[in-house]
Amino acid sequence: MSRRVFDPADYDIDLSREEFTDRVVEQFHSLYRDSLSIDELLLHPSEAMHFCDLVRRKYAYYGVPDNVILRVMIARRKSGGR
Repeated sequence: MSRRVFDPADYDIDLSREEFTDRVVEQFHSLYRDSLSIDELLLHPSEAMHFCDLVRRKYAYYGVPDNVILRVMIARRKSGGR
C-alpha cells in the first residue's frame, strides 16, 4: 500500500507542509525538552496518542490522524532537520 504525500490543504489547514511540520516538531520539543526522542515516543503508543491529541487541540487540527502527525516528525528526523 503506497502512502500519499501529505498536503495540509487536504485537512483544511492553510500552511505549507514545511510550516505544518515546524509546528508539530516545535510542539514536540516544547513538551519533551530533549527528554524523549521521536523513536522513544513511538515505543509508548498511549503517550504518542496523547501527544497527537495535544497537537490537534492546540492548533485545531481535528481531522489530522495520528499517523500523519507522527510521520511528519519522522520525516523531519530522517532528513536531518531539527
